[in-house]
Amino acid sequence: MRSILLLFISVFLIFGNRAKCQEISYSFIVAGHGYGSHSGDNIGLHPPFLQALNNGFESSVQFFVFTGDVVNQSTEESWQQVANDLDTYGLPYYYSMGNHDNNTIGYEVFDDKFGNDYYAFDYNTDRFIILNSTEQDRSISSNQMDFLEAELERAGDIDNVFIFFHEVIWNSHEKYKGVLSNSRSRYDQMKDYSNYWNEVHPLLEEHSDKNIFVISGDVAGNPDAIPAFYDKWNHITLLSSGMGEVEDENYLLAKVFDDGNVEFELIALNTDDDIKDIEWYSVPETPQAIEGETSNLQKNTPYEYSVAEVYNADSYLWQMPENASGSSTGSSIEITYSDDFVSGNITVQASKIGFGSSDQFTQKVSLTTSVNHDRIENENIIITNKNGKVGVLCLMEEEVKIEVFTTTGAMVYSENTQLLPHYFHNIELNNYPKNLVLIRVSSKQGIFSKKLWME
Repeated sequence: MRSILLLFISVFLIFGNRAKCQEISYSFIVAGHGYGSHSGDNIGLHPPFLQALNNGFESSVQFFVFTGDVVNQSTEESWQQVANDLDTYGLPYYYSMGNHDNNTIGYEVFDDKFGNDYYAFDYNTDRFIILNSTEQDRSISSNQMDFLEAELERAGDIDNVFIFFHEVIWNSHEKYKGVLSNSRSRYDQMKDYSNYWNEVHPLLEEHSDKNIFVISGDVAGNPDAIPAFYDKWNHITLLSSGMGEVEDENYLLAKVFDDGNVEFELIALNTDDDIKDIEWYSVPETPQAIEGETSNLQKNTPYEYSVAEVYNADSYLWQMPENASGSSTGSSIEITYSDDFVSGNITVQASKIGFGSSDQFTQKVSLTTSVNHDRIENENIIITNKNGKVGVLCLMEEEVKIEVFTTTGAMVYSENTQLLPHYFHNIELNNYPKNLVLIRVSSKQGIFSKKLWME
């Protein structure tokens, strides 16, 4: 026991010290929808954001990045007020162009401060690329695509690449149909504009040696909008953060560690708000299995089915097969099969308000098991299969009539035959649709039948 205890202490010290040595190299703040509420009377940055900064932020923060809609009205007065707000903190700050910033004055501000409306800079061993998703509406223009490609090509020993723009242009993917970002960044408003999935993402995929973080800011600016977003496609992480008109408005704190790893934390602007981890703000994962009886089901008997709870789902969407009933928005459901039920599928999706639903998980259910495992017998006759073929086996010689019916009662096979002892009599059903059938064998001993699912 003493040796085990000493070993445990040694392991704890080794890994504990390793964790302590892993310190933050630097961090930065990302602010989305920086002007805040559409109805606000501020001409500069969102007052709750400034108040949160005034209350203190991480000492490791080296700069700010604003992911568009920095000002509500792009006037000289508004841009000067933003500069005055930020100069208080004595840190560098960078803008990406949002649709509210996009006018002649806005472009002049960008040109004067950054030399262009899209640009890049390095910090430590990381690269920061600022793009303008409003130059070509809700897309990345061809000249910016060339710029992005060049910046990625010359990345060399760069560990992490951070890419910023305003609109959530990846929402053009059907996976994100239910994601309620700000109105112009939702699927229906994005699918006919965005080139993210046919141009931007394929380019990023070519650089699998880099950790790439794509960060947008067009969220939290409508009352029904989400406050943040997270998803990951291999080495590419998609993130959004914003403020303005939702309860859990926030800014995003990015922490870069000595080993190059990056962590993101949402910082609530409303101090009483218990904001979740960034991973929580995502489309739910697909349930992995449905637990419950799937074969040899009895009619008019309730059966319970369930899935393991999905991390961030707040409801579940169940669909019953035809001639079955049940209702639930939870992770379990009770289903009853009617007299007309034969077979079908149960499907379930995990769902989350503001983020949509996962893909469906499908489970087949039927009144019987498949023919590969089914047989019925009396003292003499066995309805079974052999080498995947349906047939009848007789233990003693007997004259029988064999009939096969569909679920609608239509006869699809009939014959009178003499069964020989221990001889497997094949029933040729190869030309009939795969479905549930009733096989009926009539003999002097009586009528014997079995429902079999034809795979």
